[in-house]
Amino acid sequence: MKTYAYYNGDFCPYSEVRIPLDNRSIYFGDGVYDAMIGRGDKIFLFEEHIERLFKNAERLKIKIKESKEEIENIILLLIKKSRLEEYFVYVQASRCSEERRHAFVDTDKSALLVTVKDFRLPPINKRLKLITVPDIRYTMCDVKTLNLLPSVLASQKAESLLCDEAVFHRGESVTECAHSNISILKNGVLYTHPTDKYILPGITRKHLLSSAKALGIKCIERPFTLRELKASDEVIVSSTSKLCLLAEKIDDTSLSGEENSLGFSLIT
Repeated sequence: MKTYAYYNGDFCPYSEVRIPLDNRSIYFGDGVYDAMIGRGDKIFLFEEHIERLFKNAERLKIKIKESKEEIENIILLLIKKSRLEEYFVYVQASRCSEERRHAFVDTDKSALLVTVKDFRLPPINKRLKLITVPDIRYTMCDVKTLNLLPSVLASQKAESLLCDEAVFHRGESVTECAHSNISILKNGVLYTHPTDKYILPGITRKHLLSSAKALGIKCIERPFTLRELKASDEVIVSSTSKLCLLAEKIDDTSLSGEENSLGFSLIT
């Protein structure tokens, strides 16, 4: 099996993608991205992911020259060429290549990178080990940009401690994880941080809330504290690549591990 990728009009094997050195994504991380999963010719929640990509690009004044339909066709062709049945899709839109300078030229040029790779969701009964770390990111966390160094460092720390994910907090207030959203269940109520400048408005998170409300579960969007996190009945970590998984440990605190039928029915 040979995996293929797309960059600015060219399809080629993944290992042969060539990005110009003067592309602003290299010098400044000047771009946005989104990711999605799929099976066969069905890209899960494609419309919502691609809409977020274009919205975030607009926030950074990046004008994506390809239409949403063209990007969908590129993805489907990559899947076919790579002969993938289940897959993870990465779409990146960066500003044009130009001489290195902080201010950018107002132009219609942009660069589109699309990759696909073989992917399997983790088992739904997998339990996560989490650590907590200070949230040192800037206040544009609601935009899915290429600037991920704080998340990289937090993820590396989690991995070095044999944990699955890092939970960010600003003071005592929990925001989100290094590459996931986080919610808690307490006394039959689902709590999650509101979609402000401190968290990414996760698509899986949105559907988690929608499913909870459909089941008659009260949902409150407000910041919760580290103390509330560790005293919760269940902790739910949600993302495109995980969907919804429960945590079994946070730092040195082990969660009860009891089968709470409310949370279990919610995520399965």
